[in-house]
Amino acid sequence: MNTIKNKKGFTLIELLAVIVVLAIVMVLATTTVLPYMADARKKTFAVEASEAINAASEAMTLKLLGSITSDDLSGEGYTADEESGTYCFTLKKLVDLGIWQKDQKDLGEDKYEGYVQVLTSSPTKAYVYKIKMHNESLYVDNGDGGKVEDDKVEDWSKEGNGKGTFTCPTS
Repeated sequence: MNTIKNKKGFTLIELLAVIVVLAIVMVLATTTVLPYMADARKKTFAVEASEAINAASEAMTLKLLGSITSDDLSGEGYTADEESGTYCFTLKKLVDLGIWQKDQKDLGEDKYEGYVQVLTSSPTKAYVYKIKMHNESLYVDNGDGGKVEDDKVEDWSKEGNGKGTFTCPTS
């Protein structure tokens, strides 16, 4: 009769212990990494908002130089009040003009939506850029026209975060 004397392998208890230890490590790692991921998303969105402001600045420069004509600006997505020195470009219009680089499929109600409002300050005739935009999860509104920092970026689902119109204001 042959007997097996050399048994190799892990017992069920040993395997369960390893799985429990791995689960604990995974939970600890996840809770540590998630806040950094959320912070990185906010910073990235703030950079995208700043890029949209830069695109509006470029559009205003091209408009003043005559490289962008009234025909280019016709249709939806651009408003101007020459008397008050107020201009407004939707994000879609900036993409249509070829100034801001975003895929058309990324624009719309559920994805990227918003506008950059350009105001002429009275004494200096300098431009102030205000942006209001959101994506699927984040929202920014720099009503003061200052630089878009990641601390101005908020959760889109938060109550009171401009769940209204994201088209250029009329005045």
